[in-house]
Parts: sequence; structure tokens; C-alpha cells
Amino acid sequence: MVTADSTVDIDTSAVAAKVTRRLGLQALGLAGEGVDFVVYHVGSKTLGDLALRIPRHRRYIAPYGQVDAADLVRQEHEIAGRLAQHGLPVSAPVDLVTCEDGLLVSLARYVPSDGRPVPGQDIGAFLARLHQVEPWPVRLAYQAPGDFGEFLVSRVHDRHKALSRHAPDLPELPDGAVLRDVMDHEDSAARLLHLDIRRQNLLGTGGRLAAVVDWSNALMGPPLMELARVCEYALLPDNGLNAEAVLEGYMATDGQQLDTWSAAALLNRLDTALMLALVFHSVAPDPARARDLTHRSRHLLKRLNAAL
Repeated sequence: MVTADSTVDIDTSAVAAKVTRRLGLQALGLAGEGVDFVVYHVGSKTLGDLALRIPRHRRYIAPYGQVDAADLVRQEHEIAGRLAQHGLPVSAPVDLVTCEDGLLVSLARYVPSDGRPVPGQDIGAFLARLHQVEPWPVRLAYQAPGDFGEFLVSRVHDRHKALSRHAPDLPELPDGAVLRDVMDHEDSAARLLHLDIRRQNLLGTGGRLAAVVDWSNALMGPPLMELARVCEYALLPDNGLNAEAVLEGYMATDGQQLDTWSAAALLNRLDTALMLALVFHSVAPDPARARDLTHRSRHLLKRLNAAL
């Protein structure tokens, strides 16, 4: 889980006004906003409609240290640029802009969206194509160095410990060595994972996927992690996902069927459920959802213990 350093909040509307004036752009309104970034629709006489992406904070706090917002801006810019070369639907990058105070923001192609749901099969096909892209040495802000299995097991342990403070009756987590063995037997090659697939990050028109945005949570890891997260995200109606349709589209494009209830999948599902429970306990307090996601974490812990 990542939290923002509230001591360095950014007035994104003021930044947007300064950037548009400086670059001679036309302000066309708010395009979207999330926990980490605010996106403005701007117009250029030479480049047409663009998306101006501005971080809400100068740095974010991850379990293994602080992450500079500039690293997230560069990450989005590089990933979108590489995936655009592969013909994947993204908001293609245009430029990185350094403000007078050193804040880094980005410009990308503006992708209109009418808010209609994107079919799960299209989402699954996108993920299958994404996971076919050969990895390259991109610096990912939230990926700890070293072995991925060690990283995931350590993260699950930390999240379990944090949630136990809110729910002391949470079932015990299996031994770390056992969990590392589970990850060691996950034989798929590491691929770029989006890890925040949900309605808010899926732009489309006419019910067709036009672009997948917000690559802040991206990691290099096993594709099963992505699909397990989609399955858990789909349990929240606001995310607008049909897990069965996504898996159907994935299998139709990739040709392989991954077991989303294997021990490794359960560990990845648990990682997601713990994260969501903690979000609704503290980052975005919602008592009802915190209760439901804590209950979900208990259920997955019992299933994982039984599977091992």
C-alpha cells in the first residue's frame, strides 16, 4: 500500500494554469482524477487535444521508502511510449514538462471516453497482449529490488500485520518459507503488469476499449498476479469488471488458461484483499467496505491455509 505525504500537497489547478499559459495551450477542463494524479484536457494549435497529467503530491510513501512523483510521471511516459510502439491502446506520450519550481508533469494524447462500460472480453484481450510484450529494463517506482517472490511474500506479511491491528482475530498467515516455495513454483516468466485494471482506468467510446491509463502501480511479475487482482477487483461493483468475461477474453487471445484458484493465485488474491481492506480502513475510510474486505481477507487466508 502506498500513501501520500500530505505535507507536500500540490495545487494542481494552479499548476495547470501556469503550464497552459507558458506553453500557449488552451484549457478545456478537467479530464479525470485519481488518488495520485489529476488530468486536464488541454488544446494545442499544432498537436490537437492533449492530456496534461499533474501529480497531487511531490512524493509518496511506499513500504520500502519514499517515491518521488517525478519517477511516477517518467514511468507512465516510458511505459505508454513503449506499448504504443506495440500497437496497444494507450494514451501516447507527447512530452515531459519541468515547471519553474522543478515539478515534473506530462503531456499525452487526449483519449475521449463516453463512460460506457468496456466489454470484459476486450479487457482480457488487452491484458493478454500486454503480457506478450517482452520485458525491458524500465525502472518501476513501487517494485522493490531483488527476487519478486521475496518481495511479494514480504509485502503480504506487512499487509497482514497492518490489518491485524484492525482485526485481531485475523487468521494466521502461512509460514514465509512455505509461501516463498509457492512463488518459486510459479513457472511463468515475468511480464509487465498494470495492476490497477478497473473502470476508472479504461477509456472507451461506443463500448470499445480506446486506452488503458494510469501505470503508477505497474510491476514486472507473473501474469497470474494480474488476473488474480482482476478477480478480486471485480467483487467491487464500482470497478465495473466482469472477471469471467475478462478471463474468457484473455484465454481466447493468449491460448492458455491460468488457474485463478491455485495456491499462488490465492496468495495474489490475498495480497489484493489485504490492500483494499487497509485502504478502506485508513486511506479512504469506508467502514462498510473495510468490514467486507476484512471478511474477504479472512476467507482467503482460510482457503490459502487449507491449500497448503
